[in-house]
Parts: sequence; structure tokens; C-alpha cells
Amino acid sequence: MTTEDETTPPADPDRYDVATRGDAVRLPSWMTGEDAATPLTRTERIRLAWSRQRGKRHVAFVALLAVALLGATATLGHLAVDRVRAGTAQPTGSPTPSPVPLSQVGEPRDLFAGSVAADFAVGAEAITLPRATASGPFTAAEVAAALTQVRKALTAARLDLAMHVGDPEPFLALLAPAARRELAHDFDGNTFLHYATRIDSRDRAEEVRAQGTIRYRATTNEDGVPVLEITTGYVWVYAFDVPRTTPGQAGLAAIRDEIVWHVPRSDALPATQRGLWLVSARSSTSNVDCSRLAEGFLTVYPWMGGPGSFKPC
Repeated sequence: MTTEDETTPPADPDRYDVATRGDAVRLPSWMTGEDAATPLTRTERIRLAWSRQRGKRHVAFVALLAVALLGATATLGHLAVDRVRAGTAQPTGSPTPSPVPLSQVGEPRDLFAGSVAADFAVGAEAITLPRATASGPFTAAEVAAALTQVRKALTAARLDLAMHVGDPEPFLALLAPAARRELAHDFDGNTFLHYATRIDSRDRAEEVRAQGTIRYRATTNEDGVPVLEITTGYVWVYAFDVPRTTPGQAGLAAIRDEIVWHVPRSDALPATQRGLWLVSARSSTSNVDCSRLAEGFLTVYPWMGGPGSFKPC
């Protein structure tokens, strides 16, 4: 049996044959160019053409991708501009103010929901003036001026922060000088409660709503001086911050008052008597802490639960 020399290459060498472990390193003929004259098969020609075009295709793909991204950016930018012009764009993360009071745990809560005060106007919006017409010796303009003064006095007495924290001066400044000196003594104690509201710094009134009426007539005072008498009757409801474990209406303290104001004719009167006078006031309360009210402060009645928890003083 004859054998071929191990150093003699096979008669029909495989052009993709490479060195294996234990063999002498021998480059395949397709790397040395020895088979350059050998014609390529159809599969090889396709593979070679694909390899040569790969770089060009990569560049073209990157270029197309860049153009697409630029187009998308331009479109989105155009849409954003259109939204801003139309006023519909909303900045990301912009806060939305809540119109309802916050509970002690910081969650929105409408303390007025389900109460008679749910439809009351907020703050000074509740103080609406009747149409001013001439009454007795008072012209329509004088009536309008007197009504405006009363509106300012109601706002300062029941709604303004200055009065709430214990400063009555802005309210007193609206009165005639002589009336101012008389009423100033009310704030040395707690007799002002029939016409003004003070709230302890330990409490927090989130919102005040009110409803009432104002009427007027021309008359004379006890000295026979012509006066424009203005009578205001309002229900003031204060919403206090209360724990969420209590019913919402447990945070509502209400005051019902009726106040009579006089604006005298200024003819022949000394300067100290000209202006607005508070003649009388009376009030009642609901769901108010009576012990704190006796000290001159408005706050809600401590919630104990069950029927009868809302008590008047």
C-alpha cells in the first residue's frame, strides 16, 4: 500500500484551508494571491460586492437618520410655538393652586361642602350695596358715599387680617373722631365681638364666606340731627383648619350679626362728630368655642362627636 509524502499538498487543495494545531503555519492560497487567476463563483462575487458597499451604506444610513431627526425636531418645535401662541401650552410641573382649604395633613378639603354656606360669596364679594337713591335731605351721591363707608367698615371689622390679629386701628380710622374714641374702649375687653372678629394666632381661618343684606333710610338721631341710618344684617362663616378625622362642617364657626350705622348731616356739626357712627350691634354664634369667645377670640367648638356637638354660646 503506497502512501503520499506528508509534505506533498493534496492534488485539489481547499482554498479556504488554514493551519491547524500541530501543522506548519501555511496561509491559504486566497490570502497569498496564488488563486487570483481562479474565477470566483457567483456566491463569492455577491459577497465581495456586499463587503465593498457596506461602508457606503453605513454612511448613507447615518445621513438619512440625521435628516429624519432634524425634521422631527423642527416639527415638534413648530407645534410647541403654535401651542404657546394659542395659549394652550402648560409648563411642565407648574403648580395648580387649590381654591379649597387644606387640612392639617396637607390634603385639599372643602370645609364648606354640604353646609348652608357652600353657596355664600367669598370675603368682601358678599358685601353688595343696594342702589343709592336720594333719601330725605340726603342726595343720591351722599347716600352712595355713606354706603361705601359702611362697606369698608364691615370689611375691616369682619374680614381684614389686621382685625383678626388684634389691631383695630384700620377699622377705627373709618369712624368719626368722636365715635372712634368711644369704641376704642371696646377693644380693651371683649365687647367688640358683636361687630368685629379677632382670631387667636394658634388658630387659622382658611376662608371667610358671608351672606346678608343692607338697607337704609333717612331719620333723626336722639338729638334731633338728620341722619342716614344704614342697617346691615350678615351671617359670617369662618372655615378653620381641622383634622381630617372630624367632619368638614366641624371646622365652620358662624356669627350672625345686625349692626346699625348712622351718618349725620354735617351741617352745623363740629368736625369730631362728622362721619360714620356705629350706633348698636347684636350677634349670635354657632359652633363656637364659648370659653375662647369669652376671652375675645373666635374659634370652632372642640369636636366631641355625636348629635349636639355643634352648640351656640
